[in-house]
Amino acid sequence: MELPLEPDDEPALSQAPDLVIALHVMGTITGPVLLQQMTELGFKYGEFDIFHRHVDTAGQGPVLFSLANMFNPGTFDIDAMDQFETRGVALFLALPIKSNSVKAFTMMQNAAEKLAAAVEGGQVLDENRNPLTRQAVQHIHQSIREYERKRLIRQ
Repeated sequence: MELPLEPDDEPALSQAPDLVIALHVMGTITGPVLLQQMTELGFKYGEFDIFHRHVDTAGQGPVLFSLANMFNPGTFDIDAMDQFETRGVALFLALPIKSNSVKAFTMMQNAAEKLAAAVEGGQVLDENRNPLTRQAVQHIHQSIREYERKRLIRQ
């Protein structure tokens, strides 16, 4: 006989994130280049047909951040990546995570910059699709720290 789940036993995925931080990489992104970059950056193709960067580069442990196609349907057909091309992808960090949020954002920013450098016309944009500036990065760090502070108070 199977016991019903207690409220505390519900899967964490059923909870909507409190805060989502996104960066966009615009440029001509082909499937082979994207796959190469995803491999080098430790991303794994997985749930929701998008790429995820886990705590462990082997694809183990909790997800730190993910990468989706900016254009409909937002997913990737892993079997057709040879023919794939898009003008942009979105990297997103959904808080809370079971890791250092500021470090996870820095990893995400570094991944976005590396991907942008590898694609034709590549550029990293903020969540409003403006060029990512040092000031915008500082603002995001401040937002994450404020989120974490409020979260600690609630506990």
